[in-house]
Amino acid sequence: LSRPGVTGPIIGPRTPEQLTGALRALELELSEEVLAGLDEIFPGPGPAPEAFAW
Repeated sequence: LSRPGVTGPIIGPRTPEQLTGALRALELELSEEVLAGLDEIFPGPGPAPEAFAW
């Protein structure tokens, strides 16, 4: 949710246990340093909308 263009996470739990596990993600906060590291590993497809045009 901290990234531009992301309007909401996609979850689809089938059991109450899966829902509980997914809800715990709302409590997670990543530092800017960690987010920058993740962006290095997974840079994404590129700027929208050009990168999404097929």
